[in-house]
Amino acid sequence: MSIMEPTQSKEAPRKRLSTRSLNVLSAMVGITTLALGVGWLIYSWTVDLEVPYFAIPLVLTVPVIAAVAFRNMWD
Repeated sequence: MSIMEPTQSKEAPRKRLSTRSLNVLSAMVGITTLALGVGWLIYSWTVDLEVPYFAIPLVLTVPVIAAVAFRNMWD
């Protein structure tokens, strides 16, 4: 066997979800993360009586990061 020959794996190929189901699951992860962030923001506003202004950009961007990270787990 030469160095250039590819080795054959005995593992079965991974089953991939359809693109539509990946999109729906990614959207659900993003919406759930956004709901958790908004819930935390409202909770902290009612308990502490002030809005943590530094957290507003985070609440809006973290759901996108979570959805993309979830989507990339399958690729």
